[in-house]
Amino acid sequence: MDLVRKHEVKPQPPAQAGSSPDPYRVLFPLGIVAAVLGLVPWVLYALSLSRWWPASVVMPWPGAEHAALLVQGFELAFVCGFLLTAMPAFTHGPRCSVRELAAVTVAVAVYIGLRAAGVPAAAWAWLAALVLLAFIVGRRVRPGAAAPPEEFLLVATGLALGLAGGIVQALAASGWIPPNAERAGVRCVSLGMMPALVLGLGSLLVPTFTMMKSPLDIVGVAKAGQRPRRRLFTIAIAVVLLLALDGELSGQVTAAGWMRAFAVLASTQLAWKLWRLPGRRDRLSWSLWIAGWCTALGFTLAALFPVHRVEAWHVAFIGGYALLTLGIGTRVVVSHGGHAMTEERVVLTGAVVTALLAALVVRALGPVADPARLALHHASASILALVAFALWLAGAWPRVRRTRRGSGLIAAPEPARAKPAPPETRSS
Repeated sequence: MDLVRKHEVKPQPPAQAGSSPDPYRVLFPLGIVAAVLGLVPWVLYALSLSRWWPASVVMPWPGAEHAALLVQGFELAFVCGFLLTAMPAFTHGPRCSVRELAAVTVAVAVYIGLRAAGVPAAAWAWLAALVLLAFIVGRRVRPGAAAPPEEFLLVATGLALGLAGGIVQALAASGWIPPNAERAGVRCVSLGMMPALVLGLGSLLVPTFTMMKSPLDIVGVAKAGQRPRRRLFTIAIAVVLLLALDGELSGQVTAAGWMRAFAVLASTQLAWKLWRLPGRRDRLSWSLWIAGWCTALGFTLAALFPVHRVEAWHVAFIGGYALLTLGIGTRVVVSHGGHAMTEERVVLTGAVVTALLAALVVRALGPVADPARLALHHASASILALVAFALWLAGAWPRVRRTRRGSGLIAAPEPARAKPAPPETRSS
């Protein structure tokens, strides 16, 4: 008989007004602003190449600003908003205070504003935001029975890589190390921090939110309550991601690609269990499931076709990171706001998902099929992504502004803690 207890998602008492704010209500909209600021330059750049654009106005290639504002702006805001909101469920500590939220929000907003304006000092704001996030979450972590799930080791790894990337970018921006080192800092974030966060949190959230069978089991490795085995699996994934990043930075692109693909495939197939269909057949569940497959597909294609790895990475970045972010963001907005679960389909509409996946196809396949029109492909994908983000915010904003406190907040999932059963009671 399986004695591992099934995890129950229990509501928390509603927060008192003014004393325990909802971080997502501030940081999620800020993340959408960052995404817009990172996408519009591609549209302007494509227009600047047309005959309708004044010849005296020259638009610079916006690749660096686009990447920074999407990965280090949009994703940073949503990561901060999610972790600070779900922090009590994972750490069993107090909610985010007004001062903590204000400090993180200011740092994120300053980074987005300075990065959009092209100010090099933006890197210091990014670093400050990440330091604050790590400190706020870390000070609530307790050992023993109150310890967060083992998958938080990947979250910690991701934050550490983000801090390393932030330090390198800040030092390069200040002229204390060679400027070309900034690229290594960016890679630490996009190919180090983000995969670690996605795989760590995705292992907990995706199978649970999609209501898969035995959502917190790691197939062939550990049941929900077997912490030592889960810890070893999580550490192994973290180590492989670190080795892949080291290979990337040292120029061993092919080996790095295969190591990263191995880590992503192991996590998405054994922990996320993507080979199973969602137990809950709604748009949110399918979107999270598709996002998992896009993450796995993108990094696998990057390993198979290293010449086109940037296009392959965008399969993971757009279809994986972005769709997963909007999907989990939808669940946070609806559930933590106390709204009916049926309202998820009003926030994450079919048009949002379609536009984002269309942006993925255009960005990933366009440059491969027609490399002479890069600017047009980038601009077209950006317009589609802008539509997706705008529609998502239009659906989320009314539910962000008005919450229904009477229904309480929903705790995030964590593995059950169960004592091992005697040998005679275990199933074969």
